[in-house]
Amino acid sequence: MMILFLYSLLLAFLFLALSRFVTNRLVLWFGVLLVVGTVHLWHLDTPAFGRMVVICSVLLLCMKGIVLAEWGGRLSWPRWFIFTFLWFGMDPIPFATKKRQVRWKKDGMIGLGCFLVGLALSIVVAHMDRVFVLIMFVPLSIAFHYGVLRLLTAFWRMQGIPVRPLFRNPLVSRGLADFWAKRWNLSFSQMMARAVQRPLRAKFGKRPALFTVFLTSGLLHELAITVPVQSGYGLPTLYFTLHGVIVLLEKEKWPLWFSRSLALLLVAVPLPLLFPDVFTEEIIVFTLNYLQFF
Repeated sequence: MMILFLYSLLLAFLFLALSRFVTNRLVLWFGVLLVVGTVHLWHLDTPAFGRMVVICSVLLLCMKGIVLAEWGGRLSWPRWFIFTFLWFGMDPIPFATKKRQVRWKKDGMIGLGCFLVGLALSIVVAHMDRVFVLIMFVPLSIAFHYGVLRLLTAFWRMQGIPVRPLFRNPLVSRGLADFWAKRWNLSFSQMMARAVQRPLRAKFGKRPALFTVFLTSGLLHELAITVPVQSGYGLPTLYFTLHGVIVLLEKEKWPLWFSRSLALLLVAVPLPLLFPDVFTEEIIVFTLNYLQFF
């Protein structure tokens, strides 16, 4: 398994190297599908959790290549290595600037607090009977997304690289569009904006490009969620398609309380579409089971 994992990373690294010289978008996207498909076939006998880690790692590296190709700039080799392998964000610009003093202590304190709170809540949930997927997912998200990744943000800011937090308070979202664009997983929204929305907006207009972002998000989540567990195909795409439709229908004149409530409900209630039962059992419950020893 370890040998196959190393081969998978090598294949993704070769794609990264190729993306520095290839500018054709169709070729690059086909390359992503080819690499991920090959890795998936290599790991058919790997347990679901390990298959998810491998596929997500390879997909992350491949998308870094696409983002860098779309950006068109150049990073020094040390900065390229840090951006590619040691940072989860998809905006290369902070790594192209000169080092400077950047505030980082607040991020460090928030990250440490979220990690400890999320870990404690995860241990509690691990000892509970089967509950709604949201209750299982939220503590893990607080620990990793708002804890570990915020600590990583603080570390690079301490080094003088002005990266920004990738996850921000979703409870103050002004609507579903605001939730996805400015609150949740900004690395993904950065990637979609640069690799999908901007190229398509120039050709087809704002609204078709925006809807394609959600459709593409669904397909990429299929690779990260349903493909590793080989079940629930189409459900993540349905989840993001629903959200894409709602975002197109959203109006700025809606009352803030209504837009915020609707956004949070649409994120939480259909969550079983995003995380089908098999994924919940083989990935989320599997992760929580390791915390039952505490």
